[in-house]
Amino acid sequence: MGRKASGNWMNIAQHFYWSDEQLQYFAASFRQQLEAAEAGDPSSLSALPSYMDLPDGSEKGTYLALDFGGTNVRASRIRLLGGHCFIIDKIVSHPLRKEGEYDYTTKETRAEELFDFIAATVEEAAGGNVDCALGHTFSYEVSQSDCHDARLVQWSKEMAVAGVEGNWINQLLKEALRRRGLDRIRPAALINDTTAVLMAAAYQYRHTHIGVICGTGFNICYYEPEKSMVINLEAGDFDGMPRNQWDERVDEATRFPGHHMLEKMVSGAYLGSIYRETLKTYFDTDDIPPCTTPEMNRIVTAGNPDDARLRLSRLLNRIVAPADVEPLRNLAGTILVRTAQLSGAACYGILQHLYPKGHISRQSIAIEGGLLSHIRGGLLMFDDALYGCAARRGHSRQQGIPVEAALVYDGPSVGAAIAAAVADS
Repeated sequence: MGRKASGNWMNIAQHFYWSDEQLQYFAASFRQQLEAAEAGDPSSLSALPSYMDLPDGSEKGTYLALDFGGTNVRASRIRLLGGHCFIIDKIVSHPLRKEGEYDYTTKETRAEELFDFIAATVEEAAGGNVDCALGHTFSYEVSQSDCHDARLVQWSKEMAVAGVEGNWINQLLKEALRRRGLDRIRPAALINDTTAVLMAAAYQYRHTHIGVICGTGFNICYYEPEKSMVINLEAGDFDGMPRNQWDERVDEATRFPGHHMLEKMVSGAYLGSIYRETLKTYFDTDDIPPCTTPEMNRIVTAGNPDDARLRLSRLLNRIVAPADVEPLRNLAGTILVRTAQLSGAACYGILQHLYPKGHISRQSIAIEGGLLSHIRGGLLMFDDALYGCAARRGHSRQQGIPVEAALVYDGPSVGAAIAAAVADS
C-alpha cells in the first residue's frame, strides 16, 4: 500500500490533541470574538437575535412543528403538558427529493411548488384544518426583526428553489396552507435549529442556557440575559484557532476555502476527509478512497482488532497489515476527540461571558448531533474539555464546574412547538 511516513502514528496524532493550556486560549478567543460580535465590532462570529425568550416549562397545549432542513421536511403534532413534559403524537417526514419521482431542491422548482409540498406534509401531521399555532425550524440564513417570520437571505445546502430568496418564509407557508384549505393553522414562530434545541432543553431541564448542534454541521446558541433572548452565534464560522496541515488540505478542497473554519475542523461533513488526509500521510500515498464519519466511528468502535482490520480493509479496498490496525484506529479516535474538545472549549468561552466574575451557576448544556451523542466517549471528552478550561487560577481538574451535558432528542421539532407556544401566548 506504500511505505509509512517517517516515525509513527503519534507524529500525526499529536497535531490533533489539545492541551488544557491550548483549550483555555481557544475559549478565551471564542469569548473575545463573541463579545466583539455583540458590540458590532469585527468578528468571525455572529450575534444574531432570535427574538425568542426561553420557556419556563409550564407551557401547555397542542402545537404543530415544522422542521425544514437540507434533505427532509418533517412535520409533527406535539402536546406540551406543562411540568416540563411533552408527548409527540405524530411525526410525518418526507425527503425533498426522490429519485425518479420529484426534486424540490432545484432552481427549476418554483416557490409555490416547494411550499405546497411542505403544506401537504403539515396537513398529514395536523390531521386536517385544525385551529393550531405552528412553530417553524428553518436552517438557512435569514434576516428577521421579530420571532414570527424572517426573510431568506440566501439558500445553502444545495437548495436553489426560485422565488424564495428575499421573501418572508412563514408568509409563503401561510399562503400554501390557505391554498390547501388549512386557514386555521397559524405559522407563529420561525427559529433556527440550534435555537430550537436550546428551547427544547430549557423546557425539560430548566437551567439550560447554551445549545449545541454537532452533527453534519456545527453551531452554538446561548441565552443572553441582558437581552432576554436567545442569540445565534453561527459558531462554525469561528476562525480564532490554529489549524494543522491536514485541516488546511481539506479546507483548500472545499467550495469556499477560508470560510466556516471551525465547522470544517469539528463537523461530520468534514471529519472523514480529514481522516483520509492523515491516511495519505501515514501510508505516503494519495491512493486512499474517500471516507465518511460513520465509517471512522465503526473503525474506532470495532469489538476486536480482527473486526477493525476487516473494516479498514474494506474501507481502503486492500489488505491492511495487523501492525497498522491500532495506529489507524487511534488516528481516527484523535480526530473525533478533537471535535469534543473544541465543542466543550467553545461552550466554556460562552460561560466566561455569562459569568465574568468566575462563579458559574449549576446548569445543563443542551447537546444534539451524533458526533457528541453517538460517538463513544464524545460526551466524556466534552466534559473533560470544560474541566480543562476551568483548571486555572488555582483551580484543579478535580474541582470541575457545576455544568453537565444534556442530550436532547427530536430537539428541532420539540423546540419549534415550544417556540410556537411562547410566540402565541
